[in-house]
Amino acid sequence: MNNGPRFRLAVSPASLITLANLACGVAALIWASEAFHRQSIGVLEYAGWLIVLATIFDAVDGKVARMTKSASPFGAQLDSLADAITFGVAPALVARTLVILEQPVFGTHPHPRLLFVAPIIFAICAVLRLARFNVETETRDPQLEHGAFTGLPSPAAAGVPVAMVLFYFNVQDPDFFIPLAPTTVAVINEIILRTLPFVLVLMAMLMVSRVPYPHFFSWLTRARNPFRAIAETVIVFGLLLVEPAFSLLGAALLFAFVPALRVLPAVLGRKRKSALEEG
Repeated sequence: MNNGPRFRLAVSPASLITLANLACGVAALIWASEAFHRQSIGVLEYAGWLIVLATIFDAVDGKVARMTKSASPFGAQLDSLADAITFGVAPALVARTLVILEQPVFGTHPHPRLLFVAPIIFAICAVLRLARFNVETETRDPQLEHGAFTGLPSPAAAGVPVAMVLFYFNVQDPDFFIPLAPTTVAVINEIILRTLPFVLVLMAMLMVSRVPYPHFFSWLTRARNPFRAIAETVIVFGLLLVEPAFSLLGAALLFAFVPALRVLPAVLGRKRKSALEEG
């Protein structure tokens, strides 16, 4: 008697790495809830670094799958489900938690409905982007690496608000590489709190856009000159060792906005041409 197609699950190293990504996302959510429970923001820094660690897991699981020839549709679906939680739900909740707990300190009062809706929009758009990615790559050989993406990848989208949260703590460090006066630190942190909800909405829009984005490691080593590529990589990782949060914020902002700004003139040109033709 045939009960339909049988599915055999083979545990692979890549799938275990993907599950480590998911574990980091769930742990970040737990730390965010702990921050509410304790009314202390300190644990949010742990949550932020867990999402950064998850980004590393997400970057290597596909490569491990191809190296071990274990890439499969199951692995691709598992990766998307893990990403939906780790890079869709967790960053939005961590960012919202920081704003809610710290707004009384600076007297900031973000629009309550915006603070409620922005994380929802971010999470929904992350899921939409992942679903579109799965549909568009259904016929693609899983052994092949993605060289470019349509729309901002969810780990990169999560990287901007998470890096802002980490920088919120980093800028208060007395050993910060640029000595800052307490008033300057307060201004920077107030700007972060005021802009985080808007950043979530903006990252959501970039995720569901049609802007082409390179694979991060392809972008990092984009120079045709091997010497230049190695030099840029050394500089980036050197800065990460000196001031991780500051460097992550800079890299996240550059990766999110440079490709979008590059296509903006072409988009505006097409709209202007269309308007002239209609007129």
